Amino acid sequence: MAAAKTSKTTSKPATAKGASAPSATLDWATIFSLGEPLKTRAARALGQVIGVPWSSEVEETGLTLAQFSSPDAIDQALGVNAKAAVENDPAILGRASARLLSEALQTQANREAIVIKAATQLVELASQEEAGEGALDEGWLLSFGARAERTTDPMLQNVWAAALTAEIFQPGRISPNLLDGLHRLGARELGLVNKYAGLILGDEFIPIPPGDLRHLKALFELQALGYVHGTGTRFSREGQLDESGLFWVVFGEEALLVQGEPGAGWSLPGVFASQALQELSKILDIQPGRDAIINAAKLFLDQPRQLKVMRAKWSREDNRMRFEPIEIYHKTAPEGVEVERVE
Repeated sequence: MAAAKTSKTTSKPATAKGASAPSATLDWATIFSLGEPLKTRAARALGQVIGVPWSSEVEETGLTLAQFSSPDAIDQALGVNAKAAVENDPAILGRASARLLSEALQTQANREAIVIKAATQLVELASQEEAGEGALDEGWLLSFGARAERTTDPMLQNVWAAALTAEIFQPGRISPNLLDGLHRLGARELGLVNKYAGLILGDEFIPIPPGDLRHLKALFELQALGYVHGTGTRFSREGQLDESGLFWVVFGEEALLVQGEPGAGWSLPGVFASQALQELSKILDIQPGRDAIINAAKLFLDQPRQLKVMRAKWSREDNRMRFEPIEIYHKTAPEGVEVERVE
């Protein structure tokens, strides 16, 4: 395939009443400067994830730590036979304490790294959009912390931070389904998400060449994680060119434009992006663009009918759409036209 080139208001910084600083690197002052209801929602959510409750009330808040005065109390409270275990092997208590402390320190460090990233994202987002209304679900926050705390990879921590940011900014935006799947996301899987979310046509359809083993292997992996549906099927999305012989799909400020005989039919094979993939692509700001247009253009050019396919700038004049071609695609280079290869 070749292409021919053608021509919001925030309040004053607030003092956290009864709040203690959870980390020297978390800028609570900036969080408290956000407008309501985002300020309170963010402070409570970020604090809960790292174990530092915050309240706007005058009285102080803090953690109540359970203290056990004897092995008998431990047995009774935890439902384990700790007393017998320690009597049989006195060193087991030291090993258990060391392991628990080591794990706690690591998971706490992970939680705080995610919260710091989320705080930065929140402040930036608040400068661009208005936060939604509503309260955060406590169960959602508990589920988030339990799943996110074992993430040590900084890149994946950014993903968890983006999910926390989105939920704080607009409660109910991140579904339990997406939250449940994030902990199974590794660096490779994240790369596949970035690739295929960037190829979405419209709201949910991902055009894919039929029988392409490279695509199928990756898509079966994403399907196992719940991010796509229909891998390995013969599903195709079908349609017709309008009475003017046109069909187009908008991608931000650009569009895929198809021209041909009015009423001519077309068929694109592919798979569907799940709700989880659509949510994830939005919070990660994965915007389909030129790659998505070229991917779909290749499949349109494989149609049995003669079609002209192009990438174009679009604008609206009253009820009319206006397109300005940027790249015009061809199965083969047209005679007498200087072209560049588009991969």
